[in-house]
Amino acid sequence: MSTIMITGGSGFLGTYVIRQLAERGDRVISFDAVGPSAELAALTAPYEGQIVRVRGQILDLASLLRAVQQYKVERIFHAAALYDPPYSLDEPAITFQVNVNGTINVLEAARLMGVQRVVQSSSIAVYMPRQYEPIDEKHPILTPSAGNPLGPYGASKAAAEIVGLTYYSTNGVDFIALRNSAIYGYGMRYPMYIKPMVENSVRGLPTRFATGGDMRRDYTHVKDIAQAVIKALDVPSETLSQRVFNIGSGAMSSASQVAETVRAILPNADIEVGSGLSDLEQSDMRARGLLDLTAARQQLKYEPRYPLEAGIRDYMNMYRQGQRL
Repeated sequence: MSTIMITGGSGFLGTYVIRQLAERGDRVISFDAVGPSAELAALTAPYEGQIVRVRGQILDLASLLRAVQQYKVERIFHAAALYDPPYSLDEPAITFQVNVNGTINVLEAARLMGVQRVVQSSSIAVYMPRQYEPIDEKHPILTPSAGNPLGPYGASKAAAEIVGLTYYSTNGVDFIALRNSAIYGYGMRYPMYIKPMVENSVRGLPTRFATGGDMRRDYTHVKDIAQAVIKALDVPSETLSQRVFNIGSGAMSSASQVAETVRAILPNADIEVGSGLSDLEQSDMRARGLLDLTAARQQLKYEPRYPLEAGIRDYMNMYRQGQRL
């Protein structure tokens, strides 16, 4: 049994990672400023005996150090972040403070307390406008002429990776970053078209989008991302030739294709998605493309288990169960 801290443990991805770790018998320290929502709390309810919930701010290094020391934390998955790109456009300063300085605090706690490994939840939002496909981890994340296509969110994730890699190469902190793509599933908050499509269709409600039908993403089921996190927490350091990995499903789908998949499962689903893209989506699309998962497959032994239809079915089933609780 290991003791593993999850920063942002009350959040969407954090909850699924906690559940998978607890299922295999680990003790989990959830470090978060708030408690989980009711729907996410239900997912970890059977394992609360193995979960210690610590209320703390990721920008408070003292409380983070205290928790790591008190509970003898061995490894950390760092998922605490501001993750809403439109919000980051309006609030760039706090986005950089939380996403960069919060990561620095986690890395500093790991350095001072001798934590065995830090795995960071990064994002494919780090990439600059697409230069080639499939996009591997060597793809540029910076252009000398413009900022990140997704604004402060993507830029803050890229900066946090650079900090983490520097703590690894200079300060000996065992660091891995996972560039996750479009995480979806039961309990998600950021809608990405798929949330209202699934949840409204299960409830028999219509879903309307004026634009966005052409917006393509590598939609990746949260259970696949959680699987990748645990593999990254466990992988022996000596088997790694790099420290940054793309994590996705291996396929791109537009919002219109998501709607078609929902209709294939629920023929009565009433969904309309217009063509065209918002300004943010147009910028976002320039950076998105088919991801090369070769490194994650070879070094982390990661293999996605949920193609889009299977992932949507799982989402629907869990949502129905949650509605009945």
